[in-house]
Amino acid sequence: MLAHDLGSLSVGTVLTTSTFTVKPADLTAHVESSFLGQVVGCGEEMLSTGSVSGGGAPEPWGRVCPLPVALGRALSALAHSEPFRDVALTLRSISRVRRFGEMLVGEPLTAIATVRFRSGRVPNATHVTLAVEVHRESQRGRVGATALSFEVGLELRSLAGASTETRIAGGAAAA
Repeated sequence: MLAHDLGSLSVGTVLTTSTFTVKPADLTAHVESSFLGQVVGCGEEMLSTGSVSGGGAPEPWGRVCPLPVALGRALSALAHSEPFRDVALTLRSISRVRRFGEMLVGEPLTAIATVRFRSGRVPNATHVTLAVEVHRESQRGRVGATALSFEVGLELRSLAGASTETRIAGGAAAA
């Protein structure tokens, strides 16, 4: 499927991400942004995203991943998948979120998204609704157990050569 051909994202199209994990730095960034949101102006120049995490090797599994962080990592993995490489994504909605157990930091995950709705009525934009399932690591070629499912509404605009920072609007991958 060509990235710039948004018409190829028809209803029923299945998108699969590469394996991703929630890193300790993602949790640190989530805690820091929550803290800064509550205490704006108090020492914010001292904190930066991931400043406490150390950035070393991934920690062993064990810490439970908060839902907003898991959603953000899944959306980020989708935004970096092949069909969306040259596309500006704007997050419009997240709904029907269902959690099927706890996801752990460092646990290998894969997202599988199915296009449920597509509309191209707005000029230069395509609106899609994706049904997303986040699966644990597969075993012997089989799809792993579902850890999370949700629906996401996205507005897509074709952009050639856009940088990652300008491609994702609305904080879809900033969680």
